[in-house]
Amino acid sequence: MMTMVSLETRSLLLRPFAPSDVEPMLAMSQEDCARKWLPSQVYRDEAHAASAVDWLIRQFDLQMTPKTNAFVFGVADKATARLIGHVGLSPLFDGVEVGFGIATLEQGKGYATEAVSRACAWGFERFSLLAILGVTDAENVASQRVLRRCGFRKKEEKMMRCQGVERSVIIFELTEKNAQQPGCTERRDRAAVAGGGVALLAVDADVAEPAAVSFDEFF
Repeated sequence: MMTMVSLETRSLLLRPFAPSDVEPMLAMSQEDCARKWLPSQVYRDEAHAASAVDWLIRQFDLQMTPKTNAFVFGVADKATARLIGHVGLSPLFDGVEVGFGIATLEQGKGYATEAVSRACAWGFERFSLLAILGVTDAENVASQRVLRRCGFRKKEEKMMRCQGVERSVIIFELTEKNAQQPGCTERRDRAAVAGGGVALLAVDADVAEPAAVSFDEFF
């Protein structure tokens, strides 16, 4: 049986996808913000969404690494268990990127930063990664803000194929050292919960959340 893992934060449960997630994934992919920032992840119908969810389930293999497989968690509200987004690590170039998306009605609550911070902390610990990248459209200022709050630093701006088209993007990078900077660790400490002795990351809820940062055309 394949070993699975779930992560907790103050507000969220990050857990692997299940077949029951097809309907909410389809609905979230149809939202205006998803159409704008993640057009390659807009699903045509339930069958299309089901194939994507099945792919995500099969990719989550802890015998592999994010340099070869996509490790994408469903983001669920811990109080209700309702799926409200996704976050995960996947291959990019010869490294690893973080991608995320939060449902429109749940944006503005700090959930994206909370999820990204926790997923990256897990990636550094589980896979001994040296760095994690974040790629945003040059105009996606809200996603850039989330990455910066998680400790990411701007690496470069360039034209590259992203979401199926050539576009201007900004590439951010997070190292484990940067993730431990005072601003990040203060948010982590405020959000600490019991769980194997590991402090979990969160953020204040007064920042506008992004539509998404993506794993480009992985699902």
